[in-house]
Amino acid sequence: MRMLSMLVIAACCVSGATASATPLQDCMQSSVLSACLDAKLKAANKQLNATLKAAQERIEQLQAQGRRPVLGTFIDSQRKFNAYRDAQCGWQGVRAPAGSNSGDYVKDCQIRETLARERQLAEFLAGDDAANAGVDSPAMAEADSPTPKIEVLPSSSSPGPDSAVGDPPKAALPVPDSAAVESPKAAVPSDGNSVPASRGNEWRLVKWVANGAEKTIVGDSDITIAFDPSGKVAGNASLNRFTGSYRFDVDGRLQWPRTGFALTRMAGPAPLMGQERAFLESLRRTTQYRVEGPQLILQSENGGTALIFTR
Repeated sequence: MRMLSMLVIAACCVSGATASATPLQDCMQSSVLSACLDAKLKAANKQLNATLKAAQERIEQLQAQGRRPVLGTFIDSQRKFNAYRDAQCGWQGVRAPAGSNSGDYVKDCQIRETLARERQLAEFLAGDDAANAGVDSPAMAEADSPTPKIEVLPSSSSPGPDSAVGDPPKAALPVPDSAAVESPKAAVPSDGNSVPASRGNEWRLVKWVANGAEKTIVGDSDITIAFDPSGKVAGNASLNRFTGSYRFDVDGRLQWPRTGFALTRMAGPAPLMGQERAFLESLRRTTQYRVEGPQLILQSENGGTALIFTR
């Protein structure tokens, strides 16, 4: 909880620093206005990313204690915030006087919206921290151990200096994006213009069960997957790269696109081509998502299909 408290204090400090003036006003005294705004946007993204991670960890702790499973909804809320910020800030350039840079007004809006979102999450952490002070349950202690998390990172399509979501985003793809948070994470779907997730953050398939029987993965083949908080998914199906979208329903179940996944068109040996089609069919059947230690497990409702990945 000490970490959460420190995050809350940091958020308060940022809030106080920006209360009297907008980021644009703060940067007016700078010799390079755009560079000043870029630095503020980068810092705001970094802080939001840290608070998102802390909030996700806290939600996972609460779920381990029997609270309602809402992690999928939480991740979806960040995706919708990204879309809202893009829509809300994309038109702000109209405020720029003739001869000035309209992009500076867009960045000013992005910074303010990002800090507002971060303050909301910090308030959740602060309120929950106070309500649970002194609680030391086995579930919480277990949740404090280092475990791979789904990184929930903001992304944006508006102009700006940060050209990659995440490190780029883990299961996330390097996406040109000014409001992208600086940390490796996963990428999500857009309407047909999805970007593949960054390969350095992909999970690699190590065990595959289909119709209740374990399948042998073709030797030297590489099957990977990466998720982005914005709703995109991408990876390698065996020979070809695939991209698509995903979302979580209100009960935390994975939902895949009805139209299937987009696939590049490289031909190759028949065993790999067949494995590719079978993998995408198995992936489409999965509805459960969970991380156990170093493994990501995607599973069908009845457990007959299971895809186990590791980094």
